[in-house]
Amino acid sequence: MQRIFNHTMNRGALVLIRVVLLCCAQLLLLTELVRAADFVGAAKCASCHSTQFGQWHLSDHAKSMGEANSENVLGNFAKQKVTFHNMESHFYTKQVDGGVEYFVNTIDSSGKAKEFQIKYTFGHFPLQQYLIELEGGHIQALNIAWDSRDKKTGGQRWFHLQPDEEITTEHPFFWPRHFQNWNNRCASCHSTNLEKNYNAADHSYDTRFSEINVACESCHGPASTHREMAAKGKLSKENSGFDRALPNKNKWQFSEGEAIATAIGKKDRAEIDMCGRCHSLRVPLKKHHATHSFLDTNDLHSIASPFYFPDGQIREEVFVLGSFMQSKMFHRGVTCSNCHNPHSGDILVAGNALCAQCHSTKVYDTPAHHHHPEASSGAQCVNCHMPERTYMGVDNRRDHSFTIPRPQLSFDLGVPNACVGCHQGKDNAWALENLGKWGVQEQGEAHWAYAHQKAESGDVLASRQVVAHAADESLPEYIRASLLRDLAFMPSRISVEFAKKQLRSASPLMRQAAISSLQSLPPQTRWKMLSLHLDDPSPLVRFQLTQALAELVSTLPENDSRKIEKLIEEYRRVMALSADSPATRLNLANLEMQLGNVDAAENEFKQAMRIESNYVPAIINLADFYRGSGKDAKVEPLLKRALAIAPDSGAANHSYGLFLVRQKKYNESLAYLKRATEREDATPRFSFVYAIALDNQGKTALAVSTLEKANKQWQHQYDLLMLQIRFLEKLGRSDQVLPYLSKLSAIAPGSPDVKAMINKYAR
Repeated sequence: MQRIFNHTMNRGALVLIRVVLLCCAQLLLLTELVRAADFVGAAKCASCHSTQFGQWHLSDHAKSMGEANSENVLGNFAKQKVTFHNMESHFYTKQVDGGVEYFVNTIDSSGKAKEFQIKYTFGHFPLQQYLIELEGGHIQALNIAWDSRDKKTGGQRWFHLQPDEEITTEHPFFWPRHFQNWNNRCASCHSTNLEKNYNAADHSYDTRFSEINVACESCHGPASTHREMAAKGKLSKENSGFDRALPNKNKWQFSEGEAIATAIGKKDRAEIDMCGRCHSLRVPLKKHHATHSFLDTNDLHSIASPFYFPDGQIREEVFVLGSFMQSKMFHRGVTCSNCHNPHSGDILVAGNALCAQCHSTKVYDTPAHHHHPEASSGAQCVNCHMPERTYMGVDNRRDHSFTIPRPQLSFDLGVPNACVGCHQGKDNAWALENLGKWGVQEQGEAHWAYAHQKAESGDVLASRQVVAHAADESLPEYIRASLLRDLAFMPSRISVEFAKKQLRSASPLMRQAAISSLQSLPPQTRWKMLSLHLDDPSPLVRFQLTQALAELVSTLPENDSRKIEKLIEEYRRVMALSADSPATRLNLANLEMQLGNVDAAENEFKQAMRIESNYVPAIINLADFYRGSGKDAKVEPLLKRALAIAPDSGAANHSYGLFLVRQKKYNESLAYLKRATEREDATPRFSFVYAIALDNQGKTALAVSTLEKANKQWQHQYDLLMLQIRFLEKLGRSDQVLPYLSKLSAIAPGSPDVKAMINKYAR
């Protein structure tokens, strides 16, 4: 989680922290059942439908949560004491009014041991969590969970959900804090017809819902009309009484001589729209309704670090959809219920028979294809093409991008592959050799992952390669859009021309990505290109337009600025959906800064800090705000606080190092600036600043060494290469500049400085 936290601060995608941590404390339950008029509830559905369907959530999902009683609690509360992160917790029960109530005595926000009642359970297998109700309607999840697996597989124990973090009362993931809050993090996907009802004035909730669980109407929509029509015998195939016709899953048929089945009829996205709303890493754009498509109501996170590996395999929890949308299956029309029972979530058939619905067993379920003994673990399709990754300590979840194991990618890009993941003790060389013997050909750098990885590292020479893949219509649209977004901070003539073309794409994903890729263009150029698309029909695209154009409001003629103001009004409505998120408040603060509303910006910074006082991105941004406002006395305490909370944050170390430079504490600053370059969230800028600081302290040789390392880590960075040459000249080592000058001439042949250097050295 620290990796996500640091990366999010550094990459500026602050709005995403709310979403990515959705499952840090997967919680469910509230204190009151309130039914909206149009929602009837699963129990009434069950009066007409079979138990198998009508009471699905009572038999599978809902049984995994409920009131903390002897029927629901799985954990051992028989006077159990456990210690994690030097904090002792004591689990026990009390006999109250003839019944059993469950309690934990654990550390509270003040650092003192205190008794709390366990009000609700969430989860059943492979783990169960426990919920505590605090003041102001805040429902919080303990970081300590019960491993409900059997003892043989390591279960029947208490464990901590963040074992690798240094959890203290000040850590953002300490259980009473924001990132363990149910109302904001989990409620919208785990209850039916939820109304969060957040009150910003006193930071409280009065959250209501129609049903505790994800019940029938979460997917099918309000059922009152459906029930009335059923009672009158008026239901028909054409009119079910729901707001949206229920989707029909595609049927698949083998053509003669074909090893893979093809869909009968046209692709139908309705089921993806329905399931994807919660099974995705996303930012909500408006309240969901059954008639909405997924991309009309959500901003899906692209394939980017640290959430995905460079080849699109899952790294952090991304909730399936972004993974599945990379697959050939999705590209060809496979949908959720082709493999899963929509009411239980279980797969339709066990083993390779599931894949055999569309893949010929004569071709694929044979040793000639999988090269393992029949019926062995290695012969199971999912173990090679859907490898598992463990989340929340004990929960193994399969990658849905259906990748082919590629050891060469593992060699070059550090991505995992199923071969060595299964064959413990073997390495990538072994895997590559065996695949070669089987006749499996590696794509090499023809695979889009190479271009993606170069773009993420800021290699401007990758632009043409990225565009080539983004233009390849044989690739899934989601991959193409993610690649196009990679070009946001490395625009080139070819990327700009391609983006202009994609602004007219039929795909909102591609239009959004095109806008993102143009956002670093000069203001007037950007306005000229994007102003023609302000009335785009997609909320997703308009959301991206706002982010790209908001800073231009004060620079444009009044008529033009009014056009952007309409987008900003819509953007504010979107942000209101997550007004209880510190990331949202930080985004709003940045918006107010772009608009010149300094007082409003400060208020938003403070609101972010009120929601989570130890949210490091807000702390660093507020410190920078105070620096820019001339309130230097407020800067140092904030930056020291950020370092105390996240000592491994490159952004926090870099910011504090710069503060020390401004205080003329140059020698003291070097340790922090150096540390920033060594952290996982390091950027080329950190090395650039550190090298300059070293040179200013008379350590130019060390600065050159720092830049040599940086130029290997981040290929083709103009500023790093130019600085390297300047410092080599300063040291009298001009004979060493040619390799760096060669790279500069490749990335910026028209630069006057580069031309001057070429004239100087190319003799």
